[in-house]
Amino acid sequence: MMSSDVPRTRPEIDREAKVAEILSSAERRLLDGGYESLSVAAIARELGLAQNAIYWYFPSKNDLFVAALRRHLQEMAARKPSSDAGIDERILFFAEGFAVLFDLRGALTEQARQAEVVATFAKELDALVGRMLTNALRPRVTAKDLPAATEALRAAIIGTYAQGLDPRARRRLLKFVLERLTP
Repeated sequence: MMSSDVPRTRPEIDREAKVAEILSSAERRLLDGGYESLSVAAIARELGLAQNAIYWYFPSKNDLFVAALRRHLQEMAARKPSSDAGIDERILFFAEGFAVLFDLRGALTEQARQAEVVATFAKELDALVGRMLTNALRPRVTAKDLPAATEALRAAIIGTYAQGLDPRARRRLLKFVLERLTP
């Protein structure tokens, strides 16, 4: 192997740009093929980096996994509808965005058993979803019924993923549930 064939750390690219490239590649791989497709070696080849350069920023594959999921959530939050869109539209938007994460739930659960970084993220994600749904329902449901309504909505959303409903069918079903939960 000639020295020009050796992967580099690409010092000419600043840290934030390099991290963004790595996360873009990781997120794309996760969304296209799941956790199994998240290969540090493949990302390094794709970006022309040494594998160790990726491990410099992300100490393990699971750290990269969590960082890519966090980035996905941040990008989703940045695109969220304004409060003018109404609570139902915001719930439906997030339900659609979280559909991608449902496909990764098995890997998230499995890796959480093995890696604290994933376990912590899984707990944070669960709490985030619970807060979002609770806050969305709070103005429309009595305090006494709020916990049950939140869990009913969460179950309905997860059910649409488990059934493999397309976005149109998911939207129709969740609108029905929201109408029944919040008179």
